[in-house]
Amino acid sequence: MPYADTDFFLAIANSDDRLNLWAIKVLKDYEGEIYTSVMTLVELSLVSVRKGIPVEGMIASVLSIAELKGASRESVLAAAHYIDHEKTGVFDSFHASLCGGEIISSDHIYEKLGIKRIGTN
Repeated sequence: MPYADTDFFLAIANSDDRLNLWAIKVLKDYEGEIYTSVMTLVELSLVSVRKGIPVEGMIASVLSIAELKGASRESVLAAAHYIDHEKTGVFDSFHASLCGGEIISSDHIYEKLGIKRIGTN
């Protein structure tokens, strides 16, 4: 079961990418066997924000062709929601979605998201 890195997903999404044909072939050859991690989704989220592409759609697309290991679908889709609709940063959004409802941080953004924050006043 091969692990897919960021450039694979970027190549699939962009027909002008020099790796597009290769990525499509790999996708066909390994359909149903590909997996990825939250690290790839964080990296793709950064690219999406930079390019003005909705993160929720991007993550949903990735999850339609790759199994996610190391995090739940719900948590990464929650992070995408925070990015797209709450306008929180990529890293804060993933921290919020993965922390289980309580986080040690001085950053007040988590309270806005309904996360219990243990931190400075």
